[in-house]
This record gives sequence, C-alpha cells and structure tokens, in this order.
Amino acid sequence: MSASRIQQLADEARHLLRGNPLMASTASLQRVATRNLLKRRFEYGCTLAAASKLTDCSAGVEALSAYFPGLADGGYTRLLELPPAIAEPVSADPYRSSVLAAWMSGLARSLEWQAGGPDAQIVSGYLQSDLIASDLELERQPARQLSCGIGLISTESLARSRVMQALLRQCMPNYRGSDDPTTDDAELDRIVDHLESAFALIAELDVYGYQRLIAGLHTLHVGVRRESPCSFSSSNELPGSAIIVLSRERLRDGDHAATAAQLLHQAGHVQLGFYTTSAASLPGEFQYVSPYKEDLQTLESILHVVYTIPWECAFGMACLSNEADPERRAWKTAFIITYAARQVPLIDIARKGIERLGGDVLLDLPDIAAIPSWSSRILFLVGQLLAEEPIAHRQAHFAERQRVLDRQAWDIGQMLLRGKEPIDPRMGRREIDDSGDNVSLWYDGKLHVIAKAADHAMGKDYSRYAETIRGYAPSEMEAM
Repeated sequence: MSASRIQQLADEARHLLRGNPLMASTASLQRVATRNLLKRRFEYGCTLAAASKLTDCSAGVEALSAYFPGLADGGYTRLLELPPAIAEPVSADPYRSSVLAAWMSGLARSLEWQAGGPDAQIVSGYLQSDLIASDLELERQPARQLSCGIGLISTESLARSRVMQALLRQCMPNYRGSDDPTTDDAELDRIVDHLESAFALIAELDVYGYQRLIAGLHTLHVGVRRESPCSFSSSNELPGSAIIVLSRERLRDGDHAATAAQLLHQAGHVQLGFYTTSAASLPGEFQYVSPYKEDLQTLESILHVVYTIPWECAFGMACLSNEADPERRAWKTAFIITYAARQVPLIDIARKGIERLGGDVLLDLPDIAAIPSWSSRILFLVGQLLAEEPIAHRQAHFAERQRVLDRQAWDIGQMLLRGKEPIDPRMGRREIDDSGDNVSLWYDGKLHVIAKAADHAMGKDYSRYAETIRGYAPSEMEAM
C-alpha cells in the first residue's frame, strides 16, 4: 500500500472519530452527569435508610452518608425533599467514586440477599468507616498522577481491599494476583511514561476521545505482568475508573498506539455505561447472539461491543500513517480487519434492537440511535483498507468473515433448538425436525443444517448447566 493511500485512509479515520455520537459536547456530558448524580443519590439514600433501621448500624450509616452531599445528617430519610443538584467534575463527584460505589453496592447486596430479613452483623460489615476511609484515601491520593489529572493506583493496592478485590476479580477473571509481578516504584514510573505517550497520541488524533477520556475517568488501576497479553477492563460497578495491566513486552516495545486504542475502548464502555445507567433502563432480556461472546446477550451488551470495537479500529487506522515499520504496519492492518470482521452481523443486530425500542427509553437515550450508523461507516472504511490488501490476504479475510457468519448461524441454531428466539435480521426461514435435534436455518442467504450440540452456553441469565443442557433447572444462585 502506498504511503499516500495510507495517509488518506488515516485521515478518513480521523474524520470519523470526530463524528463520535456520544458526549461530543460539554453540555451533553454535564446533563448526563447530573442525571447520574440524582439517580445514584436516590439509590444510595434508599440503601442507607434501610440500613439505618437495623440495630447498631445507625452510626456506620451516618459516617458513610457524610461522603454524599444531601444525604448527610439524616438526609437519606428525606429523599423527596432534597433540592436539585449539579454534578461536579469527575474527580470531585462522590457519586462517581469507585470506592464509594463498591462499598454502597456491597451494602445494598447485604440488605437484599437475606430473604428472612437483614442481619445487622452482616450489614455492619459494609459500614466499617476505617476501611472505607483507607480505600478512599488511595483513590484521592494516588501513587502517581498523569499530566491530564488522572490518578494511578497499583492493582496490588486494589487487591488488598476485601470489597475492591471482589470487583477486581469480576472485571479481570484471569487476574493471577501473587503470580503477577509486583508493581514497584520503577515499574510505576515506566507505566507513567508509557501512558503519557499514549494520552498524547489520543490528544493528537482524537480530540473528542481525549476529552471524554479525561472527563469520564479519575483513576486507572495499573499493574504489570510478565507475559502478553495486556488486560484492559472497566465496569459500571467501578464508575470513573478502569483497570489496566500492561505486559512487560508492551512497556519494553513502547507500542503507544495499541495502548491508546485500548484506552479509548474502555472510555467507550465507561461513557456508554454512564449514559445508560443515568437514564431509563434498556430492556434486559437476553435475546441477541453476539459473535464476540457466541451466546445470548442483552441489547445493552450488544451496543457496548458495537460502540467500542469500531472506535478502537478507527483509532488504529488513524495511527497507521505513523507506523514506519512495514511489517508492524502490515500486522496492525491485519489485526484491524480481523477484529472488525465480527461487526458484520453485529451492527445490523444493534440497529434492529434499537428499532424495537419505543416510548420513554428511546426518548431518554436519543444518542444511542446513532451508534450503528457511525459504526457502519467505520466498518465501510475497514472494507476500503481490506481492498488495498494483496489478493491472497483479501481471500483469507473474506474466508474469516464467512466463518464468522457460519458460526453465528450455528449459535443461533443452538438457541432455536433450545426453545429460544434470538433476534437477528439476517435470520430467515427455519425448520426443526421431528426429533428436535436438528434445525434447517437460512442465514444471510445461505442454508445451514445444524445439529444440537451436547453443551452450549446460553448467556448470563442461564447457568452452563441449565436444564436444556444438563436436564435440571438452575438454582437461584446459578441464575444470579
């Protein structure tokens, strides 16, 4: 591919980045932040009010409520009388503190999970003011701070907290704890240098992405591991923060473009999650098959993938003109094309899911309607990148896309054979045979004859040992 063509595609990618549909304006972000504050204030207030009724819990409730303006001094008992509020910047907003969110979430669960009535001893475990203050001090006085204001805390510090540790393992199931190297001062310095370069690259190529990144995050929990791959993760349970574990290879090679793209991916999760949790809830039914997860997902989880991965791909394309090494550029080009291949069915699935929304949901979340079309334009640009590849490479990529579609049809067939009705606009006529073990399914204009597999995951609302697979109903805990 010629240098001029690489530059042209990179420029087009930068143009698409400027059209990012969420949080393009400061005013929009402020409205969403204020809605988030009011919604969390009410939820936290209800939790504190319930806990305050238990014997020996009132002092702990008062100490915890003091962190939240309006809820202190018994304000949690007067929720309907509280005045309107305006959200502060992310670093000063207690309702976007990951530590306070984690402790409040634990408190809420301790009240909800006890069917026979909350036990004060269990509830008080989430009202330990000294432990809360210790966790919060790490967040407010980070080990390092980037020039943009985002603080860095080592993952070892996160793992030492009983409450935060559970969220670390939830976000990063492959976190090995003591098996990962300790992040000492020298390692932290290398991480700071690496992230500063990555943030500078984002500021250069995606100014809106940079603004959203620093407006949405106050903390990065960072660590290192001996081997690849790197891990990037975020969660609605940890608002205002993300978890990043860089490999020593990444730090050694200085692939700032890869880190920058993955940071924006997490920024997309944080922003979309912030947007959806601040507004009316999206339907929670597991009705969509994701080619990235190969099981049933909700519309919200589909939107997260349709929003973040194209964003990451577009930024990767914008960086191609900066890559001088032809081999590395060829590898990164192949990665972008392959990574985007699963978006082929997914964008249409997201569009169909949005079409099915109505009433207050879509009125409350108008910007999400633009996500599929924006992502589709990025996918079209990836197609132009593919067209520049040598013919043998193009054939391999087209074969991969067909494999994605064939696998999507197979997964949908497994759902149909288990009595589920996934939604996918590429799905046509289907017929299950008399035995119930085979289905003939038209998908994307191709006929597939699919046999029922012995074991197949069916989404987060079904246990791996659901009755359709193992012959018995999941327990209440499995369903959770």
